[in-house]
Amino acid sequence: MLAAVNPEAIGLFGLFATVICFGLEQLGVGVKGADHEKLTRTLGYVAIFFGGFTQLFTSLWMYLFSVGGDHSIYLGTVFGFFGLFWILVGFFFLKGGDKKVMAHFFLCGLILVIGFTVRAFQDGLIWPLGIDLVVIDVLLLTLIPGWYTGKPALTKLAGVCNIAIGIISWTIINVITGKAKEKKISPLMYVLTVLFILKYVCL
Repeated sequence: MLAAVNPEAIGLFGLFATVICFGLEQLGVGVKGADHEKLTRTLGYVAIFFGGFTQLFTSLWMYLFSVGGDHSIYLGTVFGFFGLFWILVGFFFLKGGDKKVMAHFFLCGLILVIGFTVRAFQDGLIWPLGIDLVVIDVLLLTLIPGWYTGKPALTKLAGVCNIAIGIISWTIINVITGKAKEKKISPLMYVLTVLFILKYVCL
């Protein structure tokens, strides 16, 4: 009988790809002169197929096969929420809707994610999962007034949060796949990443 394989890396890769794409767009990277309608539609597809389906798959695997050990129900719930979260965001980008209502949804999401964050710290899952969830808390705190007011500064801050979530998620992928010790990221890479982000925040 074949043993079930932990699918966390798949879900995290989907999250990584999604937040990096959204973060770069929010920071204004490569969007100058772009067709806004096509750009929005593309982000919608990325959110649904990468942010949504991959994390729902991971959630289902956690619930059915308990591949997360004692944390299976918790991790399944986290992945399930974010999978549905990104599917909703994706459909919003594809079909449109009211941004203020979405801001209310982000508020509800923030309450849930704060709960996820507290649980991660209680279970000793502080780095990298707990810190990743803290940054997601900050992202949602930014999106609520950002979608209400449409202020560019808040959009850029959300972009910074998304890039940070992507970087931390990449770290988690390396831990899960057992490559954390082999793939050492030099301090220079972190410095260059921060400078890259600041370039678009300050301009």
